[in-house]
Amino acid sequence: MKILFVNPSCLDPRVTDPDALQVPIGLYYLASGLLDQGLVSGILNLAPAGPANPSAKGSDEKALDLFTQSIMQEQPDIIGFSVTSPTRINAMACADKARQILPDILIVFGGPGATFMADFLFGACPALDVIVKGEGEISTTKLVNAAKRIKNRFGTFHQDQSIQADLVQDLSRIPGIVYRNGPNLHDTGQTELIENLDTLPHPSRYFTYQHLAMSRGCPGKCTFCGSPKFWGTALVRRHSPQWLFEEIKALAQKGVTHFFISDDTFTMDCDAVRELCEKIIRADLGITWNAISRVDYIDERILGPMRRAGCIQISFGIESGAEPIKKILGKPIDNDTCVAAFDKVRAAGILPRAYFIYGAPGETDATIQDSIDLMIRLGPLSTVFYMLVTFPGTALYNRALQKGWTHDGVWQKNIEDLPWWELDPDMDFPRVKEWGDQLRQAFFDHLEAFVNRITFCPDNASAPLHADFLSRLAMTFSHGEYARDERVGNAEQIAVNLFEKALQFYPCPRAFQGLAMIYQKQKNFTKAMAFLDKGLSHFPEDKDLCVCMGVCLMNIGDFHTALTYFTPFAQDPALSQYISICKQKTTLS
Repeated sequence: MKILFVNPSCLDPRVTDPDALQVPIGLYYLASGLLDQGLVSGILNLAPAGPANPSAKGSDEKALDLFTQSIMQEQPDIIGFSVTSPTRINAMACADKARQILPDILIVFGGPGATFMADFLFGACPALDVIVKGEGEISTTKLVNAAKRIKNRFGTFHQDQSIQADLVQDLSRIPGIVYRNGPNLHDTGQTELIENLDTLPHPSRYFTYQHLAMSRGCPGKCTFCGSPKFWGTALVRRHSPQWLFEEIKALAQKGVTHFFISDDTFTMDCDAVRELCEKIIRADLGITWNAISRVDYIDERILGPMRRAGCIQISFGIESGAEPIKKILGKPIDNDTCVAAFDKVRAAGILPRAYFIYGAPGETDATIQDSIDLMIRLGPLSTVFYMLVTFPGTALYNRALQKGWTHDGVWQKNIEDLPWWELDPDMDFPRVKEWGDQLRQAFFDHLEAFVNRITFCPDNASAPLHADFLSRLAMTFSHGEYARDERVGNAEQIAVNLFEKALQFYPCPRAFQGLAMIYQKQKNFTKAMAFLDKGLSHFPEDKDLCVCMGVCLMNIGDFHTALTYFTPFAQDPALSQYISICKQKTTLS
């Protein structure tokens, strides 16, 4: 029995949402569980193949072609698609193609989109056999084992283009699924949840990836989010710190150096977070990681351990600065709590990132100004501004259904989601777009002031970490996203100030290199080499500093000395051209 899990491609290109290109961690859990049973299981990620919008000529062909080639080669017995609202069109296209090529294949959908859009998907996709709702490990394992028994006994899943009767009987006893029984659909009820997440297999035994989760569930009641309904409970279940540490350690040993911890509220259990961080610190894994949390679950006592364990960024859903909008969005957290959390995180040397939503029910020019005023108080060093959209599984979508503003048939269109302004008769796109423009411009107008407000907790032991934080931030202004954004004024000077401030805390190779590269760009090679000399006095074997020095020396015509900086790293193919030029110039002289 061979099972292929598929992460379909989104309808539209991902410009600012690289996470959408990653395989959902749930697929790693599912595939690992089946591999532990000795079944053949793999994952196909179609997301990087590009947008799969049939309305844009040719755009959906790459993902579909990749899928077709894969199933013709692998010949799976079961295909399981992880479906979200943005990926449903590609999932259905692939399911139809699979049915054409492998007529008896069992086609299963799971994930948030499948959980909340079951009736629509069964109606729109005749190839679909089964939907697994919510948490899928128990239901999927039972489904696969039932299918295996039927396949071994009868050699086929289907009879007269319908799931055969014996398999239907087995499916009826599996909780948490919806399946097609001839012209009818049968829902087996509530999903069976895993009580102890540590009983799940370690996906790192079979796969290499960066996105992790310590917990499942969220105590929040955000009206724009489907998480509470997807998990089916407000209860938050967690892996033990030891389990997650073992997963991180195994992945680090495979070469993964940066992780994204995707819990809805990572810092909710302070004791668990502290224990995890202490394990990472003792193991000296040399990793960095980002986390997500809520401002009302920030305890400054765990921020130091988090930073020492490698945490460099925490993202918070601020959503709005206007109390009425916060209540509508189901997140009535007072602004002072938001400000206090940002101050604590920034003082610990962790970058605080703010998510804002605009275009919510009741939004006005005044509420947008409230958000701008709060943002100025927060002083975020990174922001994401989202136009409010809605989709099945959220309270806002149900509200729109009740008001008659939309209907489930809208998902036949080639759209990823429903912007609220399209539904709300009191809104229009130009006005909502202007709100987004105002928020973004306010952030960039104040970004330099936000940077200048950075202060740290007085802790000499953390000086190297503070230097690391400042130099990382500086790189975004000298060579990263802020350097490329015309809305950021004075980016290069901000970078210089941050690099110099970093060196006031501790000798940091990234800061020495960053300053040298800026002056190198300005053709001020003397000043660039002065900083490199200082850096190499602390870190004489640092490859990046040596290469930067070599390039400076080449620019002033000292190829002989430049060669001495490149030679220790001659095994790096990227330096072969520099070494060749230096040898040629040295020979000629």
